[in-house]
Amino acid sequence: MTTISAPSSYLTRYWRKAIAWAWLHDNSLKLAVIVAYLIVVVCGATTSSIGMPTLRQDPGNPLGLQLGEASSIRADEYNAFSPIVLSIMATGGAPTTSILSAAANLVHRYPSGGFFETFVFFDSTLLRTASFLPDTMVFAAHWWLPALLLFLFLPKWFAQVGAERRWGWLAAFLIALSPAASWWTMMPIQLIAYTIVGCSLLLSAHRRFMLQQRLVPVALCVASGLLLAGLPSFYIPWSIVLGLPMLAASAAWILAYRGQWRPKILALGGAGSVALIFAAGTLWENRSGISALLETVYPGSRRSTGAAQALAMLFGAPALGPLRDMTPVGSNESELSTAFTITFVWAALLLVAIKKFGPLRDNVVILVVSAFGLVWLAWCTINFGDRGAAIPLLNYVQPARAAQVCGILGAVLVCLLLSRLPAKPNWRLSAVAGMSCGLVTAYAASALQQSYLPIINEPFIAVVAVAVTVSIFCVTNFPGKIWPLVLISLLAALPVIGTNPLLFGLGDLRASETASYLRAEATSAAATDGVWASDLPAFDTVMLANGVPSLSGLQRSGPNREEWMKLDPEATHVNEWNRGGGFIYFQWATGLPMFFGNNGSDSAIVRADPCDLKERIPNLQGIASTHPLNAECLQPERTLTWSGQEMFVYKVS
Repeated sequence: MTTISAPSSYLTRYWRKAIAWAWLHDNSLKLAVIVAYLIVVVCGATTSSIGMPTLRQDPGNPLGLQLGEASSIRADEYNAFSPIVLSIMATGGAPTTSILSAAANLVHRYPSGGFFETFVFFDSTLLRTASFLPDTMVFAAHWWLPALLLFLFLPKWFAQVGAERRWGWLAAFLIALSPAASWWTMMPIQLIAYTIVGCSLLLSAHRRFMLQQRLVPVALCVASGLLLAGLPSFYIPWSIVLGLPMLAASAAWILAYRGQWRPKILALGGAGSVALIFAAGTLWENRSGISALLETVYPGSRRSTGAAQALAMLFGAPALGPLRDMTPVGSNESELSTAFTITFVWAALLLVAIKKFGPLRDNVVILVVSAFGLVWLAWCTINFGDRGAAIPLLNYVQPARAAQVCGILGAVLVCLLLSRLPAKPNWRLSAVAGMSCGLVTAYAASALQQSYLPIINEPFIAVVAVAVTVSIFCVTNFPGKIWPLVLISLLAALPVIGTNPLLFGLGDLRASETASYLRAEATSAAATDGVWASDLPAFDTVMLANGVPSLSGLQRSGPNREEWMKLDPEATHVNEWNRGGGFIYFQWATGLPMFFGNNGSDSAIVRADPCDLKERIPNLQGIASTHPLNAECLQPERTLTWSGQEMFVYKVS
């Protein structure tokens, strides 16, 4: 059994080595990350899927340069997330989502004039203040910002809680290269990166208070509080799974630190007060959108309970490379993708190898992350029954969502433990860790073959299992070397290579003739408080991306009941349109009564006569149709091409 030293003895023994590594490698890596960020920003390069054929004027002749194919499964990204960002850039204010929709500021992290949200949603505020730069550069800068912060601050956070920076780098690579991050368009990275930065600034403030400084730690507390105030935003289930453990671990480390209580109280009290005030203020400013979302038929105020998820899903991440070549049976690429949950198996074996754990205060970060990891593992592996829906916080997280990202906590945990290994661990520990993780991976990959991914064959399963075994053995057995970290990072990248395209610029959403026409119409509509509508969802997207005020399009939080009542005065069809997290689709039918429907989940469907619609929505200014229309209130304007088909544009009088 290998003895793993406690942090205090470890730091005494290896501090010179850690400092030397930081000076020789850490600074070089940080410089490389910053340079890479600047390069992709200047080139306007992203992995966005807004280059989808449906979002092209002529799919056969796409504008701009795109390497690889867009990911069709990421509809939320190319139909909502990215067009909202482009809309903010086009308007210099709030995005032009449907006026039938309640504000979705909290869901999509954008301000619309509120004092608190302007600071908390700083990333979207920057979109409005960087108008002096080309849109392609601004979009790329916003796209890669979470990844930049993850790589710059996670290694620093590791050092601040007594671990080595290089293990923070490994954790960052395991997070960024996980299938969950790739197939969910980096959402998990954004949901943990800002919290990590806030936690790092909190730890820095504590250290500065210990040095009896004044202005600098106060500024750090304010910055930390503003970042942490954004934790209950964007995708709440993953914010809970990923953000809370990092915050709790950081606060626990400060409280357990050997030293005076005054710096602890000042740091935690200062940052905590700012976070609570701005979080409460932001929630208050967005109370109408929150209320609309909670009262929807879908997703509404639903509560989840813990339930066992398929083993293939939990531990199959290393074998998910074939997702590039086929759609999973009975699922889809995003739903099946996970982080590297196998790291929990690795971490458990390292914990078992500890003979002398050391004082509680020296291990508090490991204990906190372990506790949260166990909770979320239990949530997605044990059936809790109906009682689970009554457990606060946990009941906001679907077990499948916990399964998809809890491996990120596993990556952080195992890297914290690896930082404790002696320079020459017992090779038996390394062998057991490697073979155990390899066997679990082989079993999960075999389960994938029998269920979701029949394209997988036996040689592939063997190769994946051997790769996991070898990489984990090397990292565990040679903790003082750099090459094992490079090896495991390269192997982790293999399942996700080619998952997303590399897009330079904004494609047809900005460069096409259709986009140029809509930008001009957006200015006119905004000046006269007019709105547009179309019967083609892809056309709704290009209208949003160019700032056209709309009637059709996104309804991400919930309905604006006052506006919907203009269409449905008696609220007879409220269950059809009281939906969130989705879209509003229109269908044109001259001479027919208005009809309301839905797609069974997140989208409302309205069939309407344009003239009838004009009577109910007087500021309806223009419509686009996939087929010619003949109605007294319509004045033919011109034709446009979008998604490879002709769109007939009319002004409504």
